[in-house]
Amino acid sequence: MSTLSFRSSFLEEYTARAPLALAIERTLECVILAEHEFRSPVLDLGCGDGLFASVLFGDRLDTGIDPDPHELREAARTGAYRELIRCYGERIPKPDGSFQTVLSNSVLEHIPDLRPVLNEVFRILSPGGVFYFTVPTNDFETWTVINQLLIRAGLRGISDRYRRFFNRFWRHYHAYDAGTWRALAAGSGFRVVEVARYGAPRVALVDDALAPLALPSMLLKRLARRWVLSPSLRRVLLRPFRGLFSAWLSPVRHPDGCLAFIKAVKSQAASL
Repeated sequence: MSTLSFRSSFLEEYTARAPLALAIERTLECVILAEHEFRSPVLDLGCGDGLFASVLFGDRLDTGIDPDPHELREAARTGAYRELIRCYGERIPKPDGSFQTVLSNSVLEHIPDLRPVLNEVFRILSPGGVFYFTVPTNDFETWTVINQLLIRAGLRGISDRYRRFFNRFWRHYHAYDAGTWRALAAGSGFRVVEVARYGAPRVALVDDALAPLALPSMLLKRLARRWVLSPSLRRVLLRPFRGLFSAWLSPVRHPDGCLAFIKAVKSQAASL
């Protein structure tokens, strides 16, 4: 049984290859996930275009799944996966107990019906296998620029409507506190051994403020299937600011963080 290695320059790579708003959040997730062991075989649930895996891991993952064929084509170009499968998370074409580790990074909140997916992850994990997932908490939409302005203006009714709009816009079907996410995993048979919050409110606010600046990158992603035209140029342009970014993001873990990392284990005694 082997374990995957990790790269190190998460901030440098992500700021070079993605808009800043996305790079900030993903860098935090890379730092937290790199503290943990990924035993092969590993499945990436909702792998998307493969950018995250290619920045985080120094080795190829065994399998990535995603329902979007365009994203899978991009994931194939990264070389981050040995195998890519087009499917949804509730019906993964693998036998029981196929994987030692499953990763789901900022994916579960976008799935309308979670229970079948969580049950399927439990099925494909071997006894003792680990499920790592990251998700926003219900504080994520609270610490946005517009919502904070509405709260400070005393417009709480409008604030409530704005937060609902925010989640609809980003297709967040699930906006829960960390305890509820823990309970959801436990409801599918997992033993939750770690819950960590990350992304301090100040980081979430700046991240939200930067989101409109990502619109050109979002358009480029649709047209050219990439976020940035010249990663090498961006790497050079942002190099003087990298130290400031790194200091500002520390510490990654925060007791009032707007995002949650959860490590859930399938019991050794669980039957397949």
